[in-house]
Amino acid sequence: MDMAQTLVRSVARAFYTDPEERRQILIIDALVFHSTLRDDDLSLLMHLNTKDLHRICNKLREDRLLQVHARSEIREGKEKASSRTYYYIDYRQAIDAIKYRTFMVDKKVQGESTPAQEKKEYFCSVCQAEWTALEVLDNSDPVRGFLCHRCNSLLKFDPDRQAGGHEKSTKLNSQLKFIIEVLPKLDTVTIPEADFEATLAQAIPVVRNATNQVAASVAADTEKPAAVKGLANTGPQSIAISITDTDGPTEAEKEAERLRKEEVANMNALPSWHTTSTVTGLSFAGSAKGAKDAKADGDQLKKSDESAVDATHDEAMDELFKTLQKSQQEEARRKQEEEDDEDEDEDEEESEPEEFVDISANVSSTGEKRFASSGSTSAADTPASEDRPSKRVKVEEPTPNGDSEDEDDMQFEDV
Repeated sequence: MDMAQTLVRSVARAFYTDPEERRQILIIDALVFHSTLRDDDLSLLMHLNTKDLHRICNKLREDRLLQVHARSEIREGKEKASSRTYYYIDYRQAIDAIKYRTFMVDKKVQGESTPAQEKKEYFCSVCQAEWTALEVLDNSDPVRGFLCHRCNSLLKFDPDRQAGGHEKSTKLNSQLKFIIEVLPKLDTVTIPEADFEATLAQAIPVVRNATNQVAASVAADTEKPAAVKGLANTGPQSIAISITDTDGPTEAEKEAERLRKEEVANMNALPSWHTTSTVTGLSFAGSAKGAKDAKADGDQLKKSDESAVDATHDEAMDELFKTLQKSQQEEARRKQEEEDDEDEDEDEEESEPEEFVDISANVSSTGEKRFASSGSTSAADTPASEDRPSKRVKVEEPTPNGDSEDEDDMQFEDV
């Protein structure tokens, strides 16, 4: 146990070196000596107020070097309990935290070590500068050798000097030598478990002078809640449970419940001038039955209004469909009449005989001969030939040589 206490105190002095962190060393020493301290006792020893003390102890709590325990206590002369904070050291957790931090620091330094090819082997005795073999190649003297870039002095070559890649690791091992030597020894020793009750039993009380006396306090009973003003019995209440074999209430119980509800409804019934409307005559009773009747009357009126609206809408739609049907029939009849007229005109044109005009008297002096369509009846023989309009017929000019007729020589003449 003495080795664990020595290790914790040495680690606190080795790592908490800043002026603002020196109070943490004193806190560790006080907890090692007193085993367990309440926050007001520790603040008295540190000459700090409780708020600043809690802020400083939070850093040690994060580093797992101390533990915090809160307990409800009742001071003498008071009935209301208050929460008090105690600080103590759990040496098992503290040793594990030190092992972990040491491993992480060594791993970080090993990862940042300089490779062997970059080892600084040239040293300046004047400005204490260190250089690698590649850095001194551009500043050399043919007679003296390599020179320093800072002071231009002659450099010394010492490859066995502990510098370069493993300098940080070597320096770290020398600084943490006391921790590395104690940790294997602690592994062979059984560290007792330190909980709050065990450390409180071994605690050394703080001696207070006459001006800093405080009222003694005792731990509050945590088995039942503290007394509350206006609440006499704060203990557990008894609960009665009745278990029956039937699945539900019997018929007699249902009938009694129905009668009871009817009696309550009759007692709470409103007068008629409150439940019946003087305008519409509808009943709006406050009872369940009256509410159902009023709801039924409202639903009936709503349904009648909806049926009237639906009937009006159906009549309007029927009239609209009849109008559309009538217009469609009229349109179909008109189209049918137009098609019949067109068919009659085509039949008349097909039934008329072909008329031919006798144009023998209109033969030109040059001996042109006009041809007409073949037929037994000529246009001159038709009685209505004088009233008919003139028509254009094709006139062919005879060719003297009997060659084929040329379409360009064709002429048309009004008859």
